Amino acid sequence: MRTSILVIGLCGLAGCASPPGKPSSNPEFARALAPVFSVDMPEALERMAALTPATLDASQRRTRECMIDRFGQDAAPSRDGALAAPVEAVLQAYRRYWTTALMQRASLEGAETALSADLGKLLGAPASGIEAQTEEAVHTAEKYGLHALGGVTAPLHEFMLWRQQTTQRETIALVDGTVDIQVTLLDGFVSLGWAAWGTCERSHTGGWATSDGIMVVAPAWKLDSEDYLVSLQAHEAQHFSDYRIYPKLASPDLEYRAKLVELALANQTQRALLEQFTAGAKRDRTLPHSFANYWVVEHLRMRLKTTSWDAVTTAAVRNAATAALAAHSAALDARGRDTVATALPD
Repeated sequence: MRTSILVIGLCGLAGCASPPGKPSSNPEFARALAPVFSVDMPEALERMAALTPATLDASQRRTRECMIDRFGQDAAPSRDGALAAPVEAVLQAYRRYWTTALMQRASLEGAETALSADLGKLLGAPASGIEAQTEEAVHTAEKYGLHALGGVTAPLHEFMLWRQQTTQRETIALVDGTVDIQVTLLDGFVSLGWAAWGTCERSHTGGWATSDGIMVVAPAWKLDSEDYLVSLQAHEAQHFSDYRIYPKLASPDLEYRAKLVELALANQTQRALLEQFTAGAKRDRTLPHSFANYWVVEHLRMRLKTTSWDAVTTAAVRNAATAALAAHSAALDARGRDTVATALPD
Protein backbone atom coordinates (compact mmCIF):
# COMPACT_ATOMS: atom_id res chain seq x y z
CA MET A 1 0.00 0.00 0.00
CA ARG A 2 1.93 3.03 -1.28
CA THR A 3 1.72 6.10 0.93
CA SER A 4 4.45 7.62 -1.24
CA ILE A 5 5.16 11.33 -1.44
CA LEU A 6 3.38 13.93 0.63
CA VAL A 7 4.26 17.55 1.22
CA ILE A 8 3.20 18.50 4.70
CA GLY A 9 3.89 21.32 7.08
CA LEU A 10 5.31 20.52 10.46
CA CYS A 11 3.44 19.72 13.09
CA GLY A 12 1.09 18.62 11.43
CA LEU A 13 0.92 17.56 9.15
CA ALA A 14 -0.65 20.50 3.44
CA GLY A 15 -1.03 19.66 6.99
CA CYS A 16 0.08 17.66 9.96
CA ALA A 17 -1.03 17.63 13.56
CA SER A 18 1.14 17.58 16.64
CA PRO A 19 0.32 15.08 19.37
CA PRO A 20 0.18 16.33 22.94
CA GLY A 21 3.52 14.67 23.67
CA LYS A 22 4.79 14.27 27.20
CA PRO A 23 3.22 16.62 29.74
CA SER A 24 5.06 19.86 30.33
CA SER A 25 4.27 22.72 32.68
CA ASN A 26 7.73 24.23 32.27
CA PRO A 27 7.80 27.16 29.85
CA GLU A 28 11.61 27.26 29.89
CA PHE A 29 11.76 23.67 28.70
CA ALA A 30 9.27 24.45 25.92
CA ARG A 31 11.39 27.48 24.98
CA ALA A 32 14.49 25.28 24.84
CA LEU A 33 12.79 22.78 22.56
CA ALA A 34 11.27 25.36 20.18
CA PRO A 35 14.39 26.11 18.02
CA VAL A 36 14.41 22.50 16.79
CA PHE A 37 11.34 23.26 14.69
CA SER A 38 13.13 26.23 13.12
CA VAL A 39 16.04 23.92 12.24
CA ASP A 40 18.34 25.57 14.79
CA MET A 41 19.70 22.75 16.92
CA PRO A 42 22.72 24.76 18.16
CA GLU A 43 20.33 27.24 19.80
CA ALA A 44 18.20 24.40 21.20
CA LEU A 45 21.28 22.71 22.68
CA GLU A 46 22.48 25.99 24.20
CA ARG A 47 19.10 26.50 25.84
CA MET A 48 18.94 22.87 26.99
CA ALA A 49 22.40 23.11 28.54
CA ALA A 50 21.35 26.25 30.42
CA LEU A 51 18.40 24.50 32.08
CA THR A 52 18.77 23.39 35.68
CA PRO A 53 18.04 19.64 35.76
CA ALA A 54 16.38 19.92 39.16
CA THR A 55 13.65 22.12 37.61
CA LEU A 56 12.73 19.40 35.08
CA ASP A 57 10.59 16.32 35.55
CA ALA A 58 12.02 12.89 34.73
CA SER A 59 10.68 12.88 31.18
CA GLN A 60 12.13 16.32 30.44
CA ARG A 61 15.50 15.32 31.88
CA ARG A 62 15.59 12.24 29.64
CA THR A 63 14.82 14.37 26.58
CA ARG A 64 17.46 16.93 27.52
CA GLU A 65 20.12 14.28 28.10
CA CYS A 66 19.24 12.43 24.89
CA MET A 67 19.38 15.58 22.74
CA ILE A 68 22.73 16.64 24.19
CA ASP A 69 24.07 13.14 23.64
CA ARG A 70 22.63 12.75 20.13
CA PHE A 71 23.69 16.14 18.79
CA GLY A 72 26.43 17.27 21.17
CA GLN A 73 29.04 15.01 19.66
CA ASP A 74 29.87 13.39 16.33
CA ALA A 75 28.23 10.09 17.18
CA ALA A 76 26.90 7.91 14.36
CA PRO A 77 23.10 7.74 14.12
CA SER A 78 21.56 4.89 16.09
CA ARG A 79 20.53 1.79 14.18
CA ASP A 80 17.47 -0.47 14.21
CA GLY A 81 18.80 -4.03 14.15
CA ALA A 82 15.44 -5.46 13.01
CA LEU A 83 15.50 -3.68 9.63
CA ALA A 84 16.63 -5.25 6.39
CA ALA A 85 20.03 -3.86 5.41
CA PRO A 86 18.80 -1.85 2.36
CA VAL A 87 16.09 -0.12 4.45
CA GLU A 88 18.52 0.50 7.31
CA ALA A 89 20.96 2.14 4.90
CA VAL A 90 18.27 4.49 3.56
CA LEU A 91 17.13 5.42 7.08
CA GLN A 92 20.73 6.17 8.08
CA ALA A 93 21.08 8.46 5.06
CA TYR A 94 18.06 10.45 6.21
CA ARG A 95 19.32 10.61 9.80
CA ARG A 96 22.68 11.94 8.60
CA TYR A 97 20.84 14.53 6.53
CA TRP A 98 18.59 15.56 9.43
CA THR A 99 21.58 15.91 11.74
CA THR A 100 23.52 17.98 9.20
CA ALA A 101 20.58 20.30 8.60
CA LEU A 102 19.55 20.62 12.24
CA MET A 103 23.12 21.32 13.36
CA GLN A 104 23.49 23.86 10.53
CA ARG A 105 26.66 22.18 9.27
CA ALA A 106 25.46 22.97 5.76
CA SER A 107 22.72 25.07 4.19
CA LEU A 108 19.38 23.36 3.65
CA GLU A 109 20.24 23.17 -0.05
CA GLY A 110 23.67 21.71 0.69
CA ALA A 111 22.26 19.13 3.07
CA GLU A 112 19.66 18.13 0.46
CA THR A 113 22.38 17.75 -2.17
CA ALA A 114 24.30 15.42 0.15
CA LEU A 115 21.12 13.41 0.85
CA SER A 116 20.47 13.08 -2.87
CA ALA A 117 24.02 11.87 -3.43
CA ASP A 118 23.66 9.29 -0.65
CA LEU A 119 20.32 8.02 -1.93
CA GLY A 120 21.66 7.91 -5.47
CA LYS A 121 24.47 5.60 -4.40
CA LEU A 122 22.25 3.42 -2.23
CA LEU A 123 19.36 3.12 -4.67
CA GLY A 124 21.27 3.10 -7.95
CA ALA A 125 19.65 6.32 -9.17
CA PRO A 126 22.35 9.00 -8.86
CA ALA A 127 21.00 11.36 -11.52
CA SER A 128 17.26 10.94 -11.03
CA GLY A 129 16.70 13.82 -8.58
CA ILE A 130 15.48 13.91 -5.00
CA GLU A 131 11.78 13.33 -5.76
CA ALA A 132 12.42 10.20 -7.81
CA GLN A 133 14.93 9.02 -5.23
CA THR A 134 12.37 9.50 -2.47
CA GLU A 135 9.87 7.41 -4.43
CA GLU A 136 12.51 4.71 -4.77
CA ALA A 137 13.27 4.90 -1.02
CA VAL A 138 9.57 4.36 -0.28
CA HIS A 139 9.46 1.47 -2.75
CA THR A 140 12.52 -0.11 -1.12
CA ALA A 141 10.81 -0.04 2.29
CA GLU A 142 7.65 -1.56 0.83
CA LYS A 143 9.60 -4.41 -0.73
CA TYR A 144 10.52 -5.46 2.81
CA GLY A 145 6.96 -5.28 4.17
CA LEU A 146 7.00 -1.75 5.61
CA HIS A 147 4.81 1.27 4.97
CA ALA A 148 6.61 4.55 4.29
CA LEU A 149 6.08 8.26 3.86
CA GLY A 150 8.48 10.47 1.97
CA GLY A 151 8.25 14.06 0.87
CA VAL A 152 8.67 17.28 2.81
CA THR A 153 7.60 18.23 6.31
CA ALA A 154 8.64 21.83 5.79
CA PRO A 155 11.42 22.72 5.71
CA LEU A 156 13.12 19.29 5.65
CA HIS A 157 12.71 16.11 3.63
CA GLU A 158 10.81 13.47 5.55
CA PHE A 159 11.07 9.71 5.89
CA MET A 160 8.66 7.86 8.15
CA LEU A 161 8.46 4.07 8.47
CA TRP A 162 5.83 1.89 10.15
CA ARG A 163 4.74 -1.75 10.16
CA GLN A 164 0.94 -1.88 10.66
CA GLN A 165 -2.14 0.11 9.63
CA THR A 166 -5.94 -0.33 9.79
CA THR A 167 -8.72 1.77 8.20
CA GLN A 168 -12.21 2.79 9.32
CA ARG A 169 -14.78 5.46 8.43
CA GLU A 170 -15.82 8.14 10.92
CA THR A 171 -17.95 11.30 11.06
CA ILE A 172 -16.02 14.25 12.50
CA ALA A 173 -17.55 17.51 13.77
CA LEU A 174 -16.03 20.81 12.58
CA VAL A 175 -16.95 24.44 13.22
CA ASP A 176 -19.14 24.58 10.12
CA GLY A 177 -20.65 21.08 10.10
CA THR A 178 -19.48 17.47 9.87
CA VAL A 179 -17.23 15.49 7.54
CA ASP A 180 -17.53 11.78 6.75
CA ILE A 181 -13.96 10.62 6.36
CA GLN A 182 -11.65 7.60 6.13
CA VAL A 183 -9.34 7.30 9.16
CA THR A 184 -6.23 5.09 8.93
CA LEU A 185 -4.48 4.18 12.19
CA LEU A 186 -0.72 3.61 11.84
CA ASP A 187 1.38 1.65 14.33
CA GLY A 188 4.69 -0.14 14.75
CA PHE A 189 6.86 2.87 13.92
CA VAL A 190 10.53 2.57 13.07
CA SER A 191 10.98 6.24 12.14
CA LEU A 192 8.73 9.13 13.15
CA GLY A 193 10.55 11.66 10.97
CA TRP A 194 12.88 14.60 11.41
CA ALA A 195 11.09 16.38 14.27
CA ALA A 196 11.17 13.17 16.30
CA TRP A 197 14.85 12.72 15.47
CA GLY A 198 15.54 16.29 16.60
CA THR A 199 13.64 15.98 19.89
CA CYS A 200 14.54 12.40 20.80
CA GLU A 201 11.03 11.24 19.87
CA ARG A 202 9.35 13.73 22.21
CA SER A 203 7.65 15.83 19.49
CA HIS A 204 6.68 14.66 16.03
CA THR A 205 3.99 14.54 13.41
CA GLY A 206 0.86 13.06 14.93
CA GLY A 207 -1.01 12.59 11.68
CA TRP A 208 -1.77 14.14 8.34
CA ALA A 209 -4.53 14.56 5.80
CA THR A 210 -4.50 13.19 2.26
CA SER A 211 -7.00 13.38 -0.58
CA ASP A 212 -8.48 10.11 0.74
CA GLY A 213 -8.74 10.88 4.45
CA ILE A 214 -6.68 11.07 7.63
CA MET A 215 -3.54 9.14 8.59
CA VAL A 216 -3.06 8.83 12.38
CA VAL A 217 0.13 8.05 14.29
CA ALA A 218 -1.87 5.91 16.72
CA PRO A 219 0.75 5.50 19.52
CA ALA A 220 0.87 9.28 19.94
CA TRP A 221 -2.74 9.60 21.07
CA LYS A 222 -5.33 8.41 23.56
CA LEU A 223 -8.08 7.78 21.04
CA ASP A 224 -10.91 8.86 23.37
CA SER A 225 -9.20 12.08 24.51
CA GLU A 226 -9.96 15.67 23.57
CA ASP A 227 -6.39 15.96 22.33
CA TYR A 228 -7.10 13.30 19.72
CA LEU A 229 -10.65 14.35 18.84
CA VAL A 230 -9.72 18.02 18.44
CA SER A 231 -5.99 18.35 17.72
CA LEU A 232 -5.83 15.36 15.41
CA GLN A 233 -9.25 14.51 14.01
CA ALA A 234 -10.77 17.98 13.73
CA HIS A 235 -7.44 19.56 12.68
CA GLU A 236 -6.92 17.06 9.86
CA ALA A 237 -10.59 16.93 8.85
CA GLN A 238 -10.41 20.70 8.36
CA HIS A 239 -7.47 20.14 6.01
CA PHE A 240 -9.44 17.44 4.19
CA SER A 241 -12.35 19.85 3.74
CA ASP A 242 -10.12 22.76 2.72
CA TYR A 243 -8.31 20.68 0.09
CA ARG A 244 -11.63 20.40 -1.74
CA ILE A 245 -12.85 23.96 -1.26
CA TYR A 246 -9.50 25.73 -1.77
CA PRO A 247 -7.36 23.36 -3.91
CA LYS A 248 -4.44 25.81 -4.27
CA LEU A 249 -4.31 26.96 -0.65
CA ALA A 250 -0.78 27.25 0.78
CA SER A 251 0.36 25.29 3.84
CA PRO A 252 0.52 28.31 6.23
CA ASP A 253 -3.14 29.14 5.53
CA LEU A 254 -4.16 25.50 5.86
CA GLU A 255 -2.44 25.32 9.23
CA TYR A 256 -3.87 28.67 10.34
CA ARG A 257 -7.40 27.45 9.67
CA ALA A 258 -6.89 24.08 11.35
CA LYS A 259 -5.39 25.67 14.46
CA LEU A 260 -8.34 28.05 14.75
CA VAL A 261 -10.66 25.04 14.53
CA GLU A 262 -8.76 23.43 17.41
CA LEU A 263 -9.23 26.53 19.58
CA ALA A 264 -12.89 26.84 18.61
CA LEU A 265 -13.65 23.23 19.61
CA ALA A 266 -11.34 22.66 22.59
CA ASN A 267 -12.38 22.89 26.22
CA GLN A 268 -9.91 21.43 28.71
CA THR A 269 -7.02 21.55 26.23
CA GLN A 270 -7.61 25.08 24.96
CA ARG A 271 -5.19 26.84 27.34
CA ALA A 272 -2.41 24.37 26.55
CA LEU A 273 -3.00 24.95 22.83
CA LEU A 274 -2.74 28.72 23.30
CA GLU A 275 0.55 28.30 25.15
CA GLN A 276 1.85 25.87 22.52
CA PHE A 277 0.96 28.17 19.63
CA THR A 278 2.47 31.17 21.41
CA ALA A 279 5.74 29.37 22.18
CA GLY A 280 6.00 28.12 18.59
CA ALA A 281 5.14 31.37 16.81
CA LYS A 282 7.55 32.78 14.25
CA ARG A 283 6.83 35.18 11.40
CA ASP A 284 8.57 33.08 8.74
CA ARG A 285 6.46 31.83 5.85
CA THR A 286 8.94 29.03 5.10
CA LEU A 287 7.90 27.44 8.44
CA PRO A 288 4.16 26.80 7.90
CA HIS A 289 3.24 25.84 11.45
CA SER A 290 5.33 28.56 13.08
CA PHE A 291 3.95 31.17 10.67
CA ALA A 292 0.38 29.98 11.27
CA ASN A 293 0.99 30.11 15.03
CA TYR A 294 2.16 33.71 14.69
CA TRP A 295 -1.01 34.87 12.95
CA VAL A 296 -3.35 32.81 15.14
CA VAL A 297 -1.83 34.45 18.21
CA GLU A 298 -1.77 37.95 16.71
CA HIS A 299 -5.34 37.80 15.40
CA LEU A 300 -6.73 36.42 18.65
CA ARG A 301 -4.91 39.04 20.69
CA MET A 302 -6.34 41.78 18.48
CA ARG A 303 -9.86 40.38 18.74
CA LEU A 304 -9.64 39.77 22.49
CA LYS A 305 -7.73 43.02 23.15
CA THR A 306 -5.24 41.30 25.46
CA THR A 307 -1.68 40.02 25.59
CA SER A 308 -2.42 37.61 28.46
CA TRP A 309 -4.31 34.36 27.96
CA ASP A 310 -5.01 34.35 31.71
CA ALA A 311 -7.25 37.37 31.18
CA VAL A 312 -9.73 35.63 28.82
CA THR A 313 -12.30 32.87 29.18
CA THR A 314 -12.58 29.65 27.20
CA ALA A 315 -15.79 30.91 25.62
CA ALA A 316 -14.16 34.20 24.58
CA VAL A 317 -11.30 32.37 22.88
CA ARG A 318 -13.75 30.02 21.17
CA ASN A 319 -15.78 32.94 19.83
CA ALA A 320 -12.68 34.83 18.68
CA ALA A 321 -11.29 31.76 16.90
CA THR A 322 -14.62 31.12 15.19
CA ALA A 323 -14.78 34.75 14.05
CA ALA A 324 -11.18 34.69 12.80
CA LEU A 325 -11.89 31.53 10.79
CA ALA A 326 -14.99 33.10 9.24
CA ALA A 327 -13.03 36.24 8.34
CA HIS A 328 -10.30 34.16 6.71
CA SER A 329 -12.90 32.16 4.74
CA ALA A 330 -14.47 35.39 3.51
CA ALA A 331 -11.07 36.73 2.43
CA LEU A 332 -10.28 33.52 0.57
CA ASP A 333 -13.69 33.45 -1.12
CA ALA A 334 -13.22 37.04 -2.27
CA ARG A 335 -9.96 36.06 -3.99
CA GLY A 336 -11.51 33.04 -5.72
CA ARG A 337 -11.82 29.56 -4.24
CA ASP A 338 -10.27 27.72 -7.19
CA THR A 339 -7.09 29.82 -7.37
CA VAL A 340 -6.45 31.48 -4.00
CA ALA A 341 -3.17 30.56 -2.30
CA THR A 342 -3.19 32.78 0.77
CA ALA A 343 -5.03 35.48 2.67
CA LEU A 344 -2.39 35.87 5.38
CA PRO A 345 -0.02 38.87 5.39
CA ASP A 346 3.70 38.25 5.06
